[in-house]
Amino acid sequence: MKDLLITHTDLDGISPIILMNLTKRKFDFKSIEINEIESTFIELFKTDLKVYEHIYIVDLTIPETVYETLKELNNVLVFDHHETHLYANKFDFVTVKIKEFDRPTCGTELFYNYLKEIYKNLDTPMIRDYVDLVRQIDTWDFTDIEMAKNIGSLPIIYGKKEYIKLLSKRLTKNKEKFELTAFEKRYLKIKKEEEKNFIENKNKQLMKYKIAGRKCGIVFAGNCNKSELGNVLATNNPDIDLIVIIDTTKAVSYRTTRDDVECNKFAELFGGGGHQKASGSGFTDEMREEIIKNYFKDVKRLEDNKN
Repeated sequence: MKDLLITHTDLDGISPIILMNLTKRKFDFKSIEINEIESTFIELFKTDLKVYEHIYIVDLTIPETVYETLKELNNVLVFDHHETHLYANKFDFVTVKIKEFDRPTCGTELFYNYLKEIYKNLDTPMIRDYVDLVRQIDTWDFTDIEMAKNIGSLPIIYGKKEYIKLLSKRLTKNKEKFELTAFEKRYLKIKKEEEKNFIENKNKQLMKYKIAGRKCGIVFAGNCNKSELGNVLATNNPDIDLIVIIDTTKAVSYRTTRDDVECNKFAELFGGGGHQKASGSGFTDEMREEIIKNYFKDVKRLEDNKN
């Protein structure tokens, strides 16, 4: 039998796919956005999930309505690190932890701790180092800030599909630490200058609004390192509470550097969630349609995009 892995789309979501590749198990996977969780499970529940020996759900906060069906299955394991998901620990198949070893943890690390007990080939220095670098960039809790930020940039450089393929091969090597290739080092050096210019432009474009009692700095940005962008913008604008990064292709990200601001609580107001300093919420087709209507005014949707 094969397994099913359901994860998020960020680095902490795609890294479990890499770990599953390293187990050599046959598996299907779905990498989904926050706003796709309920619809994804509605469709899954229409299928025969007994074809899977295990169903792994990693780095996703599952709503209670979905758990009503999940708890009836006997092949599900959930691994997550979001505070808004702690309620699910009441189910014996769920592991939600915010901290591990007295520092912030992530979905990849929790899933790895489970897998390495079963698949001993995963317990190597290089894989352990990679998992911790993913943890650092996802939780913004650094011991090697330069390398962690480099790891966060690689999926953007290669694209997620190619990144998964490359890392699944690279992590089989017998090395003490995860290392960048000579090409990656050169490329990242160039990209750092581009990123610096990009962030400077976004800082100029920053729009300030008060939303739900919070002073927000809002920017529009697509495929970029949103954690790095949010952190720099928040540092450069200490007068605001949090940064709102709107990616109209998929989601809205929330970032802060302040200890007295809870991004996850703010994100919940808009159907999202996450961590205290880094959270997100979905951006739907209906929202995109509203933008089209507000901008072009006299619009009419064509059925099935015909005529």
